[in-house]
Amino acid sequence: MNERPRKATRLTVSLEEQDYRTLNELALERDASVSWVIRQAIRQFIEATPRQIGQASPSDSGAATDK
Repeated sequence: MNERPRKATRLTVSLEEQDYRTLNELALERDASVSWVIRQAIRQFIEATPRQIGQASPSDSGAATDK
């Protein structure tokens, strides 16, 4: 497992109740915290998402979308 980052940013996220229950179940199965499961999911999403350097994302233009 990787070292913990020296500095982290706190983030608040609202989840649907079923998603939260599922996250709790996944965390219990892995003997981990819900925060750890979420950090792993975010890390996997970032690594799996192709990015092009120098190209603005939709959030950079002020157009925020909530899926």
